[in-house]
Amino acid sequence: MFSNIEKLLNIKRYLNKTLFKTPGVEYLKKNYSFKERKKKHINFWMTRASKNGGLNKYFFKSNNEDLSKDLSNYTYDVKNKFDISNEMFEVLSKSGLLIIENALPEDEREKVINLFNELKFKDYSNVWESKPTCFFRETTEINIGKLKIDDFKFLKRYSDQATKEIFNKVTEPSIELHYLKLKNLAIENTNIKGETFIHSDRFIPHFKMFYTPYEIGEDDAPFQYALGSHKVTPDYLDFFLNAKSFDETDIESKKLIKNIVSVKAKKNSLYIAFTNGLHRRTPFKKISEKKERNMMFFQYVERFNKFNYLF
Repeated sequence: MFSNIEKLLNIKRYLNKTLFKTPGVEYLKKNYSFKERKKKHINFWMTRASKNGGLNKYFFKSNNEDLSKDLSNYTYDVKNKFDISNEMFEVLSKSGLLIIENALPEDEREKVINLFNELKFKDYSNVWESKPTCFFRETTEINIGKLKIDDFKFLKRYSDQATKEIFNKVTEPSIELHYLKLKNLAIENTNIKGETFIHSDRFIPHFKMFYTPYEIGEDDAPFQYALGSHKVTPDYLDFFLNAKSFDETDIESKKLIKNIVSVKAKKNSLYIAFTNGLHRRTPFKKISEKKERNMMFFQYVERFNKFNYLF
């Protein structure tokens, strides 16, 4: 039987996942034909977001520099400091993307690898936050497991630094490990909405962190990002006011999709991306020797939610 405290915590978790969750594009899709209604909705939440010092700094202050397509400009080797420097945050502010190589000490990387092996072989010995799940698509199998940040000292340090700087508040993430396997020597010939189409997660400024213990090459479905597309500019607002799918199929997206980079990550890489900007997981292009992709996702939409934008 659940105690009263456990019941209250479950209710809080449910509300954070539903009613209080960070505003997304659902309202805009529902009111596609009502432009004034959408405009008021966007303006209200943008005004609230701009009053947060961190969000204002990273999303509302435009830079006039042309962003290079050279990915090395957005990549840093922290040389075992396991820290995010001011210079690295400046790169993130300009581009919307930061890649940190050699992100974890080897013992913490091995800990993550062991967890992915549990998902791969469906043999669970660690304490997962909830029972891992598995689902199938035409060409892929995806196993997902959830964990708490306290189990990872250095990943927690990155998360605390990033949320303090960007949100002006240390915020605990929801962590999911995704083990994706390409089935039957197939390749992905069609794009998937919200995944392999270049898209935005939400109109309001927000971000995710990603970590991979293994190398992700060109054929291994790397992450792709439209540099600078996170900045709240007139073109950005026009996209969200007029878009229907909030991805590359909307003509308004062309003004935001200019400099695209693919994150062909080295092993033990962590990256931070502003996911109100346009991004995607690219399709598997051909038969890779690995035929699998291991990615750890850090999301904040439940714990940095509507209340945090309002107050």
